Amino acid sequence: MTLSEYLYENIYRKGFEKTWSKLVGGVLLAFLNILMFLFLMPIGGIYPAMADWGIWIYRLAGINIQPPWGSLELPHLSIISVLTFGLLFGFFLAALFSKQFKVRKDTVSGYLQGFIGGALMGIGSLLVGACIIGGFYSAVMTLSLSGFYMMGGLIIGGYFGGKVLMWQGHRKAKKIVTEIKIILKGSVEKEYKSRQPITGILLVIVLFAIASAYFLSGKNLLGGIILFGAAFGIVIQRSAFCLCGAFREIFTTKKNETMRSLMISLAIGVIGFTIIKANGFRPADMFVLPAGWSSVIGGAIFGFGMVITGG
Repeated sequence: MTLSEYLYENIYRKGFEKTWSKLVGGVLLAFLNILMFLFLMPIGGIYPAMADWGIWIYRLAGINIQPPWGSLELPHLSIISVLTFGLLFGFFLAALFSKQFKVRKDTVSGYLQGFIGGALMGIGSLLVGACIIGGFYSAVMTLSLSGFYMMGGLIIGGYFGGKVLMWQGHRKAKKIVTEIKIILKGSVEKEYKSRQPITGILLVIVLFAIASAYFLSGKNLLGGIILFGAAFGIVIQRSAFCLCGAFREIFTTKKNETMRSLMISLAIGVIGFTIIKANGFRPADMFVLPAGWSSVIGGAIFGFGMVITGG
């Protein structure tokens, strides 16, 4: 077996042709977050990044709006924006290498439901002060009470959102018309060789070029952030590890695989974060967010929105 054949069979096929288990995804995400917390910062801040982009759009339109959290940085110099770009890089890379990238269409009602769900997620993030990744996932790992408050809200929102999905499912089930697909015997389907992995390789080169530019210009934090973000994106896409699925499935399909993997991931993160803080590598109050009823209410609104949106 040649080196290229070995790499193809043991790395590419296992890594991108087969979906990883939820447990593997949860464990990898926990360790990535521990490493990121040790060297940079815990994952979070996607919601403020979108708020920054909104302010930039307003400014391009001639409306001067000041951000409530301090000075507004250029997108390529903002930690939260660069982290979000890294996540998008990772999602896109994993989809290309696994030949799963596709522009999918939906119905008008589906787009409307997605818009409403997205708006509710935005409102929930505003009340919590962070999105589900920073306000819940990383916050619980730092033992911030706000993370547990938001978790309670997410359970409430997931329950009612699940009820809506089940109601929609029952309605669609009544309208199902059986379609018989006739498969012609002897017909041969042409093999389609996707060029998506080649595009993925080019995107990897672009990713490392951007990271190198940050490192060479002395912006090591941003270089590390974009690489960590890409790693998070790859793991999430390949394992289909969805925080929304964890809170949705326990009420709809009654399955607990994703939730169980999430709890294991959080437990690993709590241990890692506690060791890091106990040894003085990070301040004890780092990433401890304000907690209150706004965290519960915001979590419930966010949870309902993410479930009816689908992710």
